[in-house]
Amino acid sequence: MADDGTIDLMGGGFTRGMLAELERKMLMQVFSRHIDAVEARINDGKEATVYLCRGARSDGAEWYAAKVYRARRFRGFANNAEYTDVGRIRDRRMAKAIRKGTRTGRRTSQRLWVDREWAAMQALFEAGVSVPEPLDHGPDAVLMEFIGTDGEPAPMLAHVRLDAGEARAIYEALKQDVAAMLECGFVHGDLSAYNVLYQAGRPRMIDLPQAVSLDDALDVWTLFHRDMENLGGFFRRQGLELDIMADAVTLWSRHAL
Repeated sequence: MADDGTIDLMGGGFTRGMLAELERKMLMQVFSRHIDAVEARINDGKEATVYLCRGARSDGAEWYAAKVYRARRFRGFANNAEYTDVGRIRDRRMAKAIRKGTRTGRRTSQRLWVDREWAAMQALFEAGVSVPEPLDHGPDAVLMEFIGTDGEPAPMLAHVRLDAGEARAIYEALKQDVAAMLECGFVHGDLSAYNVLYQAGRPRMIDLPQAVSLDDALDVWTLFHRDMENLGGFFRRQGLELDIMADAVTLWSRHAL
């Protein structure tokens, strides 16, 4: 671990178990004022690992979720070109390093992902979008509200069977969130029923590192339309009859233009 709390894994020799141990130590160091223990691994995703952490704040919160971004060599989500217009990076040397995939470029790219999720979560939570409350962040991790009960994470929407009334209500709630995101100038970029948690009848969007500014992605409409199609596929399987293209065009014209 580097002196600044980052995990330098650009070299070789690390197993997944070794990485997990380093991640736990890093979380205890970076978020020591929030957490007392890293209890378990909640999810091992394509670009990050989420850990269940225990702690106590003045508001009485006991559980937290800490998302740790893997070094690029461990990430399954390797192609971020469609989410970032490297030409907008002002430091030409850094942009060149990212394009070439040098050690420095990979490290910078990873920090950009962390900073992107942190900034998006802050803006969206403040705007009332149903995302976890962001609490703190470091070079490799974001600490946030835990969505669940008594240390048990809420299920992914993809794993929930809904009746027609529930499905319609949740779809409409997600459309409101998508509209609010557009009003904030963001598109999720990787939205699906696997990136929505379902708790007490309420959908909660998660996984925002791919969230892009309407001005920053190379083809932001394509990302937005894909988000809507992904959601539509799930809700059609729940029995809803939907015109996803019409909904997408309506949301885009009202809130993004």
